[in-house]
Amino acid sequence: MEAIYPYTHIIHLILAIMFLGYVFTDLAVISALKNKFGKDTEQEINQSLGKRSFKIFPISLLFLVLTGGMMMSRYINPTAGFFETDLQKILVFKMALVLVIVLGVLSNLYVKYTEAKKSNFMQNHFHKLVIVLGLFIVVSAKLMFIV
Repeated sequence: MEAIYPYTHIIHLILAIMFLGYVFTDLAVISALKNKFGKDTEQEINQSLGKRSFKIFPISLLFLVLTGGMMMSRYINPTAGFFETDLQKILVFKMALVLVIVLGVLSNLYVKYTEAKKSNFMQNHFHKLVIVLGLFIVVSAKLMFIV
């Protein structure tokens, strides 16, 4: 694992930038554009972006979780312990935040493929939550090695 750790870390960082960059772009740019057009155009934009984002978003999150898990095993394991150091405690907090995002994405995938009704919160506020949690995840990642 030690030999591939640097490569895993680079892949993880690139995926995190793409993932949070997409969410930020959706919130800051695309949302602003949607309000400038009529309902028909807005619906077209949503459908077009939805198709693409449902291909990219879950796959990038899956690889983020996989690479994060690979890196996590370096710091949390039966030998190193689980809650022994501040780094491990922050890492577990970070994992809890990631779990919220993963559950939200899984919920959205379930709604999409079962054609169930999407909740108002998920429709209007999930990306805002992801940005806030993403910010806390990034700050936590830096704090792990400072504390």
